[in-house]
Amino acid sequence: MTGAAGYVGRYFAQHWQTEDELILGDIYPNPDDPRFITLDITNPAQVRAAMQGVDAVIHLAKQADEGPMEGDELNGKRFDVNVKGTFHLLEAARDAGVKRFIFTSTVMTVLGYEAPQWVDSDAPPRPVGSYALGKQLCEVMCAHYAREFGMSIVCLRIPKPIDLEHPLWKTQPLRPQWVPFPDLMQAYQKALTAEIEGCEVITIVGESSKRRWDLSKAEKLLGYQPRVLPEELGFEMGSEDQPIPAESNYA
Repeated sequence: MTGAAGYVGRYFAQHWQTEDELILGDIYPNPDDPRFITLDITNPAQVRAAMQGVDAVIHLAKQADEGPMEGDELNGKRFDVNVKGTFHLLEAARDAGVKRFIFTSTVMTVLGYEAPQWVDSDAPPRPVGSYALGKQLCEVMCAHYAREFGMSIVCLRIPKPIDLEHPLWKTQPLRPQWVPFPDLMQAYQKALTAEIEGCEVITIVGESSKRRWDLSKAEKLLGYQPRVLPEELGFEMGSEDQPIPAESNYA
C-alpha cells in the first residue's frame, strides 16, 4: 500500500480487517508501526526493491495538493509524483508478477461533465486542472500495461473520503459525491479479489439523493454497495462545489 501514512492510507492501515499481510509504504513512514517501510515512488530502484514478493498493490500515494490550483512548481511535483511515480510502480509490478494493481484515480477526471448531466462509471475523461489531467494520464498507462503485459488493473475514480465520526461534519454540509471511509474501504477490499481481467475504470462515490455518478459498474464488477447513507444519519448535503475546510481541521 503506497501512501500509507497519508489521509486515506492512515485510515486503511488502522481499520483494514482482513487476512491480508499489509506492507505499508510511505516517504514518511510511521516509526511506531512495524508494517511500514520507507518508499519514495519517484525512486525506481526503491520501488523495485519494495515490490519483491508482493501479490497486489494498492496505490494511494500522490502529490498532496488536489484541486484546480496551478503553477509551475506545483505542476512539476504533480507530474513527478503522480505520473512518473505511477509509471515506476507499474514497471516494477510488471517485473515482479503482481497479480492485482489498484490505481487511485479521481472523479475530477470527469469534472467536465457539468450538473445535472449523468456521469457513467467509466465515462471518457473530461479533466479539469493539471491534477485531474495527471490522473487521466495514469489511467491511460494502466490500460496500456493491462493490454500489453496482461496485468489485472482496477482504476478507482474516487472523490474525497470523509470520516463521519469527526465532529466537523456535524456542522459542515457535505458534497454529494463524497464517500464515507467505510464504503471506500469496502470498494478497495472488493477490488483486490474481484474477477477482473485487463483494466477496468470504476467510479466509487457516496450515496445521496443528489448522486449523478453511476455506480452500476462498481455493483456489477466489485459487488460494491454503499452501506453508509449520510442523509439518513442526519448529515446535511450541500452542493458539488461546497467549500472544503482546510484538511488540518479534519484529517
